Amino acid sequence: MVRPHGLLSILCLFLAIYGVKARFCGRSMDNICVPRQFCKIGSENGKHIVEFQELLNGNRGCPSTDFCCPKSEIRDISSFNNLIPFQLKNQAENPIQRECGHVNKQGLTFAISGYEDLAQEAELPWVVALLDAASLNYKAAGSLIAPDVVLTATHVTGKLKENQLIVRAGEWDFNTNTEEQKHVDVAIRKIVRHPEFVFQNGANNVALLFLAKPLELTRHINLICLPPPNRNFIRSRCIVSGWGKKNMQDNIYMNILKKIEVPVVDSQTCEEQLQVPYSSNFRLDNSLLCAGGEIGKDACMGDGGAPLVCPLQSDPQRYEQAGIVNFGYGCGNPIPGVYTDVSKMRGWIDQQIQANSPDEG
Repeated sequence: MVRPHGLLSILCLFLAIYGVKARFCGRSMDNICVPRQFCKIGSENGKHIVEFQELLNGNRGCPSTDFCCPKSEIRDISSFNNLIPFQLKNQAENPIQRECGHVNKQGLTFAISGYEDLAQEAELPWVVALLDAASLNYKAAGSLIAPDVVLTATHVTGKLKENQLIVRAGEWDFNTNTEEQKHVDVAIRKIVRHPEFVFQNGANNVALLFLAKPLELTRHINLICLPPPNRNFIRSRCIVSGWGKKNMQDNIYMNILKKIEVPVVDSQTCEEQLQVPYSSNFRLDNSLLCAGGEIGKDACMGDGGAPLVCPLQSDPQRYEQAGIVNFGYGCGNPIPGVYTDVSKMRGWIDQQIQANSPDEG
């Protein structure tokens, strides 16, 4: 139990570590906003369970990653050693050595409940956000395939120059900067777009962003595996993510990273279904694949360039990237969405990485 005279020391240490002013909450000076892991209340076996609506609305005036905690329930200073954020621990600690495609299924500090289409904090560590360099507003998504290479779609880069975009890795909730694991912004050294991209039908819609410096791989920033050429993902149940809209009628993008399960659909079925809203002359290019077709389960506006990932056949606990969000007929309709087939692009991706590595420049 924390004694009253020791409570001030705990609060002072907490505020010094985080470099913040006390933020009172719950209409009481006896409560203060603290990271959830620092409060004894609301945890189950040390793991905080967070309701979806609480994430959207905050906890009694606190950011989504914080908890409105009575001062008397802040954890004892003796327990802080295991709770201090990763980046504040031993600075000499080596970066993690981890295979590609690993997920953090239960997040890092707390778990979301009450909503199935949201990722846990750092659950999908390969997803990156593409931001407008001037405003830092979210524009699109991509995936980290090497410490200094992002895979995305050509159509989301448009005619933008390298200095007009920023890559943000390790992001989860755009509405707060209080995540335990901090995001990292990095400039782009070079944008390489597929020369045979066709806007009209989405063919060869792939681009590579070569970063100005490699990212350090951590628990919340890691790589996605790439499939071998011509991998068949039909009937796999896969995950699409991004911070785009949940529904077409929404006026804003999601602030928390989405995680939506969709089935991969064979090309003939997909082509036939897309001919209904488009034209009987519509043909699905060989560089594309389809996924989805379940009502309410889909990528949407703002998810362009985001990864579609499927369980590795050799290790279902890890993932490889099957597709890149390309286009679709609305969002969440009983018609599959269209993705760039990464396995069909594998040869081009490998060639560009080899040709554009810093050593080759």
